[in-house]
Amino acid sequence: MFAKNLASSFGAQRHPLAAAAAVPSPPFPRIILLKLSWLSTTIAGNDRPTGYPEAENTCPLSEFLLNECGLCQSELSAILKKRPSFVATRSTHTAQEAVQFLRDSGLTEDRVRKIIIRNPVVLTCKADRQWKPKVEFMKTLGLTAEDFRNVIYNEPRFLISSLEKTLCPNIQYLQNLFGSEANVSKVFKWAPQILHKSNGPECWEKQMKHLTSFGLQEDEIKELVRRYPRILNVSMDKVQKMMDFFMRTAGLPAKFLLKYPQLLYCFNLECRIKPRHKVLSALSSMQPSNTPPSLINALYLNEPKFLEKYVHCSPHAAKLLEIYSGKLAVF
Repeated sequence: MFAKNLASSFGAQRHPLAAAAAVPSPPFPRIILLKLSWLSTTIAGNDRPTGYPEAENTCPLSEFLLNECGLCQSELSAILKKRPSFVATRSTHTAQEAVQFLRDSGLTEDRVRKIIIRNPVVLTCKADRQWKPKVEFMKTLGLTAEDFRNVIYNEPRFLISSLEKTLCPNIQYLQNLFGSEANVSKVFKWAPQILHKSNGPECWEKQMKHLTSFGLQEDEIKELVRRYPRILNVSMDKVQKMMDFFMRTAGLPAKFLLKYPQLLYCFNLECRIKPRHKVLSALSSMQPSNTPPSLINALYLNEPKFLEKYVHCSPHAAKLLEIYSGKLAVF
């Protein structure tokens, strides 16, 4: 059709030799038109791949999170970045049940929203099958509904941990270590992050054995863990670096850990401990006749009080500030 229209538009007859040599025109132009038509339909159509902003904002789960859970666009985008498969989700039934379970547990709307943001995989959990058994299990340990709310808010990963493969073995180990269910219930309140640790018992045995390498006795370590279970959540690599610094650089005996175990997990070695130790070392060299200031006491002070007590009141305040900021080496 294209060739016929093209010939008629010129209004000329073909030469007899050309007519004799003529062969049927190949359908090349027609194929081009078909391909162009196909491309144009594909580009202009509504079948955009997932990942486009339009697709993210209009998928059922996105609409549910925006309209019924109170999330803003930036929070939704962050969730879809973590879980891009959510864009392809066509049903919100599971997510609705999960959110309703959290609401029925007594959590405020703000807390529900924050749980979703911190750990969006909870939206894929079967509340009846995965969460209710955990509630019943926690009741056997003497925990209340308020305890449950605090646990899942502070550590949402608890909701997606396996009761049989992770939580029960971990809690059984802690019960054997602590000697009572009352002490284990404290872990839910003070250190819920350790409960969902994979291969917890095996890792904790290695951690406690590692602590003996610094000169502490096994009974001392067990008592330490009973009083401060959060220490089980500190990696062996971090423990090694912290103990090396406190014992070798700061000159503290290993027994300090029995009284101040929080030093291993409450303070940052590079940002808090080392800079303050440098300031105290500088003060000791400036005033050698005075009693050396206590590093441990200095670490527990907040920033303004530390500066007020050890820096601003000194005649060498300018130098101490440079040392504290890392601009000047300890002399």
